[in-house]
Amino acid sequence: MLIVDNRKIILVPKRIVSFSKEYTTQQYFQHFVLNFLQNEHLRINSHLVKRRRNKYRTKYVTKKDIKNNIEINELIDKNWLAKFTHDHPEVFEDFKKNTVKKLVKVKNSDIEINNLEDLCKYLIKRLDSISPGTENATIYHRTIMGILELLFYPFLCAPTAEEKIHDGRKRIDITFDNCAESGFFFRLNNTYGLPSQFIMVECKNYSRDISNPELDQLSGRFSPNRGKIGLVVCRTIDDFGLFLKRCSDTYKDERGLIIPLVDDDLKQMLVEYSQIGEKTWDELFQERYHSIALV
Repeated sequence: MLIVDNRKIILVPKRIVSFSKEYTTQQYFQHFVLNFLQNEHLRINSHLVKRRRNKYRTKYVTKKDIKNNIEINELIDKNWLAKFTHDHPEVFEDFKKNTVKKLVKVKNSDIEINNLEDLCKYLIKRLDSISPGTENATIYHRTIMGILELLFYPFLCAPTAEEKIHDGRKRIDITFDNCAESGFFFRLNNTYGLPSQFIMVECKNYSRDISNPELDQLSGRFSPNRGKIGLVVCRTIDDFGLFLKRCSDTYKDERGLIIPLVDDDLKQMLVEYSQIGEKTWDELFQERYHSIALV
């Protein structure tokens, strides 16, 4: 589930291709939704609970009984699944965690949302409406989190805001689990040998350029166990070439890889995402990595 501006936008899986099988809406319903409902009926000891004919009289609920009970009241379709996911987001999170590790490739056509192109346009409009400055830092942070989750899922997943480290003395604006099985985020560790268990993001809603202190702040969050890859997201950078050289200094000093993203990058990726999917950001990140590593 994607949350933008406190609005919940349902991502309903249509087809996720894995090494061994395809995950469809039917399998999401069968293996995750029904499992959750079985436990709920057992927890409340509903009328669907039965007892086995053994000495322990073990309680159980059949998936068939649950489906029959649902069908009495309402049709099981994608709208029903969307409503269920809205009411129980933890089920879809479990689904993502259990399927994404086996992922080979997911195209944007494999994820059904309520009009992907309109959502991308909304996010662009939302980003443009936020004025730079500390008073708007929170809404900027939340908007960036929504944009990145949409663009990067399922290669990056389970985003966490304000992750505390060092016993709470430091925080990371956004932290993603790196779940990629292909593409740029997969190559970070498997081709370039860069620790990338997590991807850390710092959001800077400044009206001025960011500089070395912001880079040092993010690189200070890196470690071998957390990873050494970060994104710094800001409104604009006047001298982009100079900033890339600063990122290159951090990289060559083996303090980690920091890739900058500005508003124009995000808007361009959103414009192209509904047509070409992850290719829009994969090529951008590869090019930016070359600009940092090969300077």
